[in-house]
Amino acid sequence: METFIVYLDDKQYALQQIVPMLPAKGSLNSAANWILIGCPPRLNRHTGRWLTHSAQKKWRQDWTRETTDELARMLTDSGNSVSVRTVQGPLVEFTKQVKGEVGVARVVDARRPKLSVNLSPVTSDQPVDQSNWTLPGGVLAMGAVIVLASE
Repeated sequence: METFIVYLDDKQYALQQIVPMLPAKGSLNSAANWILIGCPPRLNRHTGRWLTHSAQKKWRQDWTRETTDELARMLTDSGNSVSVRTVQGPLVEFTKQVKGEVGVARVVDARRPKLSVNLSPVTSDQPVDQSNWTLPGGVLAMGAVIVLASE
């Protein structure tokens, strides 16, 4: 049975990435084991200051459950086994830990790319995208102001 480890932070983007990977209905491919790992957004420092560590952990788990519910149901309905986890700590270390538990597995990074943010790699051999399009928000805002002022 093939095992997939999927990192996701957006439900719709993850569905767009995972659905094409599924075998066609009526196909003789065997079922797979899917480990869905939610990467919840960071709480800002003001929110983090007022929530206890256990409340933050519960919020992260609830966010992961809500984000992975539809995908997990779709995978289960097609005969796959699914487990859901919330990422804890650095992604590369978490991937090593999960691979140590399940053995050989394919790692799928289904996190939505963000403008001006380089996502951290999920495996040690994943190339880090050093995009030239990465700009600080202030530079983008200043460019917009200059364009508006020139018109």
